[in-house]
Amino acid sequence: MAAETSPNPFARGAVLLMFAIGFAAFIALLYALGAGGALRSANNGQAHGASSSLVGYSALAHLLEKTGTRVSYGRNPAALSQQDLLIVTPQLGSDPEELQAMVEQRAFTGPTIIILPKWQVTPLQGLEQGWVQLESPYLALQAPQILSRLVTAKTRLEGVDNRFASMLFEQPENADQKKAMLKQALKSRVTISGDRLTTVLADSRTGAARVALIQDGGWYPSLDPDAPDEAPQAPGVQQGRYPVVIVADADLMNNLGLANRKTAELALNIIDSAWSGGGEGVVFDLTQNGLGASENLLSVAFRPPFVGAVASLVLAAIAFAWMAFFRFGPPLSEERPFGFGKSALVKGSAGLVRRLGREHLIGPAYADLLRDRAARALGLPPSLPVDEIDARLALVPADESGRSYDALLNDMRSARDRPAIAAAARALHGWKKERMG
Repeated sequence: MAAETSPNPFARGAVLLMFAIGFAAFIALLYALGAGGALRSANNGQAHGASSSLVGYSALAHLLEKTGTRVSYGRNPAALSQQDLLIVTPQLGSDPEELQAMVEQRAFTGPTIIILPKWQVTPLQGLEQGWVQLESPYLALQAPQILSRLVTAKTRLEGVDNRFASMLFEQPENADQKKAMLKQALKSRVTISGDRLTTVLADSRTGAARVALIQDGGWYPSLDPDAPDEAPQAPGVQQGRYPVVIVADADLMNNLGLANRKTAELALNIIDSAWSGGGEGVVFDLTQNGLGASENLLSVAFRPPFVGAVASLVLAAIAFAWMAFFRFGPPLSEERPFGFGKSALVKGSAGLVRRLGREHLIGPAYADLLRDRAARALGLPPSLPVDEIDARLALVPADESGRSYDALLNDMRSARDRPAIAAAARALHGWKKERMG
């Protein structure tokens, strides 16, 4: 059975919109699979650069951006191998060996600042995401274990009254005791000491180091006041090495501390001193805080230099889809073997007559049909003989072309091929409609 064009069930715009939405969703899925954990919200209340909690460092990131510094967040090893200044905010449970490997890898790549943890916090449920409550600064005394593979160090809490010192590490019995403990904790300052540490920022009261520099054989005149103005040529000095700065007191750079203008200025000065000829930006490491993203082929595909090839493939796919959409029109469907309604019945009967080769029999039958209809239109009795009916119909005036009923009837009966039958039937039907309605 021949095929025919069926009506399109969807408008062209609707099909294009569905295709565009599906294609965009597919690309978004590929990107999400490649990005992995990079799409997760990092504002989880912990102490890292993307956290807006009291112990986070998002204020420092915003402050650096306001000064024109390019700020980014490192979630994979590739982001940590840049020449920019790297700010590492390890947790108490971070692996010292991983931290050592990171620092040694960057020894001749760029400067590094390690901010030790200080505060133990608990999340505040039912409030803004990432909000926490300060509990105790006891993490500061355990923080040196993170540096165990880099340097032997010890931290100390300064500025705390002796009678409250033990309370900082005990569970308060009531709200008043907790309030007094927190008040003392907010006054505390953390200092660090060690054999291979040089003081960068000293505590104003005790003289101990709140910020220190690891002595690793490099030349850092911006951080070490005892360093010579010119690079020494001694065999033990490693030219081109970048510094590793340890910030023992996190309140010098976290959101809690940067609420103070002087502390914010001090934080910028520390970063400027630590830059030491590094890159022009700052990278906040998130891998030490459980927010890293592993490398895979999809993640590489969405980064230079492969992103250009991916974009070209996407455009080519869109072009092929566009060509296919306009080349093949609406869908084709097979013609029904048996249609519905009077027109389908007439069409089927005509096809059957044509296939059987009986078209020449249509003329006389149609002539008899038109005679009966004309007789009913004139109100002639059904019992009237055929000859009498023809005689009375012959009295009806001819059509506009001058052909009478007898002539039209003879043409209809004598027609044998399809064009002649169609022309005679059209003329006879026109005469009947014109004279009798």
